[in-house]
Amino acid sequence: MTDLAYRLRDLQEHTNWSVADMAERTGIPKRSFEKYLLRDGASLPGFEALCQMSKGLGVSLDWLVFGADGASEPVVLLAERATYDVARLYIETLLRYHSQGRPLVENGEVLGLETVTAAFDLADRAGDVVKKLIKEGTTKEDLLGWRAAIRDRLLEAAMARSERILDRRDQPAEPQKKR
Repeated sequence: MTDLAYRLRDLQEHTNWSVADMAERTGIPKRSFEKYLLRDGASLPGFEALCQMSKGLGVSLDWLVFGADGASEPVVLLAERATYDVARLYIETLLRYHSQGRPLVENGEVLGLETVTAAFDLADRAGDVVKKLIKEGTTKEDLLGWRAAIRDRLLEAAMARSERILDRRDQPAEPQKKR
């Protein structure tokens, strides 16, 4: 059995999909799909069929073709960017609530939402960011540039904070007033 056939069979077992289910999801004829799943002498699909499988079965092309255990670098970069954007939005929301004197946590809710609802909202927003970045044609180079810029900003912020801390240490303590 080819590695591809093995991965497809493993996915089939994990999802409890029939060959017909997999064929329908991908738009690949059932007979062709059966040939890709053979234990001996499995056919190898062409690039278009692999792309259809990846989209229809909800797996990465990397995993399908190479059996990659981890996500590829562009996928990791997209996740980093989406996580950053949503975390920043969340922190800005926390600061806005705080400045308005509104409670951040009350009765086990965060910003008025149950924790599960808040978590799903954040995850949904991250998914939207990823979709937007993909739709805009964001490249790996764009994401690497973004990452470098963010790291530079973080380094600058850390240095500025260190300087503020050191400045405070260098200043003499104010004498305490006697009562």
